[in-house]
Amino acid sequence: MRMLNLKRCSFLICFNLLSISYLTAQDSTNTTTDTPNNGNFITANIDPVPEATVTINQDPRIQTLLNIKSKMEKDGDFSDRYKIQLYYGNLNKANEIMRSAREEFPKLDVSIQFETPNYKVWMGNYRTRLEADKALKEVYTKFPSAFIFRPEKK
Repeated sequence: MRMLNLKRCSFLICFNLLSISYLTAQDSTNTTTDTPNNGNFITANIDPVPEATVTINQDPRIQTLLNIKSKMEKDGDFSDRYKIQLYYGNLNKANEIMRSAREEFPKLDVSIQFETPNYKVWMGNYRTRLEADKALKEVYTKFPSAFIFRPEKK
């Protein structure tokens, strides 16, 4: 492996020396006295780099889907979030507790979930356990049997 690297290096060095000697030989035969660099350098004309433009053609429905996804993330439809359970039992009592929870806490989302054969009243949608604990302190005064949980994904 080391020998291969030495062969490559020696080849590159020889190639560079040959190309330099060839360029100097060409330069010495074509020198004139009116060149501004006295024949030491070869002038090269370099064209300016053209500016690149990118055109994106996308379906307008993509933006609609992105808006729906961001709304669903805000609402917590597909992330692990914490909720507060207020009640577990029959439908009449669940509706009564849901109405009273909406009156007491109008800013929080209250919903009823059915799990055979009982109904659950859930409140809130919290990203962290700390947020849920803060809300539980307020909720606990009105609903002493409330507790925090993380719903299972279906």
